[in-house]
Amino acid sequence: MKALPLAFSVSPRVATTDDGWGAAFDVAELSERFGFNGMLIFTGNDVILDPWLVAQGVLERTQSLSPLIAVNPVYMHPFTAAKMISSLVRLYGRKLHINMVTGTALNYQHALGDQCSHDDRYTRLGEYIAIMKSLLSNQKPITQKGKYYSVDQLQLFPGIESRFQPEFMLSGQSDAARQVCRGTGSVGTQMLPADLEQGIVDVPGIHFGIITRPTEEEAWRVAKALFPTNEEDQAVLDYSMLNTDSTWKISLKRQADTPTSTAKGYWLEPFANMKADCPYLVGSYDFVSDRVDKLMQRGISHFIFDIPPIEEEFFHVSAMMRIQSSK
Repeated sequence: MKALPLAFSVSPRVATTDDGWGAAFDVAELSERFGFNGMLIFTGNDVILDPWLVAQGVLERTQSLSPLIAVNPVYMHPFTAAKMISSLVRLYGRKLHINMVTGTALNYQHALGDQCSHDDRYTRLGEYIAIMKSLLSNQKPITQKGKYYSVDQLQLFPGIESRFQPEFMLSGQSDAARQVCRGTGSVGTQMLPADLEQGIVDVPGIHFGIITRPTEEEAWRVAKALFPTNEEDQAVLDYSMLNTDSTWKISLKRQADTPTSTAKGYWLEPFANMKADCPYLVGSYDFVSDRVDKLMQRGISHFIFDIPPIEEEFFHVSAMMRIQSSK
């Protein structure tokens, strides 16, 4: 039996506060019921609900699910983020995962007064992670002097036990992102590549969506019904590309413009229509479970699955995972 080492679902992106609060907890309940380890919770100017508040709500409403909380240095000092982690661990006795990000739309970056370049944001991120990890793992005050953060005899009181130390994940695909992963011991993740297993860089984490059914024909029928082509949304994506310096987003857009270069089952229509931030894998249980198994053979241990927030979709992904674990 080769069960997935760690599998995370994705909190849904919604347009209103009322929708967001209930939808996040619906997905959390589905995630726990169908055997996921955690749930990714987004951050950003355009995210309706603060991820820390959503994470607390998830912890309150589940028994074992671990929130994968997105943290961007532009929004919060590393001491405050460490304090939030420590507080949630002490309140709920559960380990957290932290998804470190640097990106936001360039206009949001400008609105926040953040003048850092793409690579400088990763330098800042490395300093940020180092301070957080030191605060959470040390009982004594820490001193660290860097280009972006300097702390002198700073102490997080009280600390947290080693078994509750968070795992840091980092979802950049640039050389700067990889350097930070190596320097901080973070778990690097990447989007599923267009040629599936062969495009994996030296990272243990992978992010993609799934639509699966017992047969390939049924999977594609459902996928196209869930994510119909929308030219207006595609025009919005074209415009949004002028407002980003994200390596992964630029790469996905290039692939979406040349779909014939992708492998069987690899689908970018949800991304092209701005309904997902990742590629999708579409196919039968056997096809998708085989791809997942091959990813594991290449060293992938952390899976972030974008799944439409519908019980039926979780049911079928869970069925696929059972097939995979029996191989």
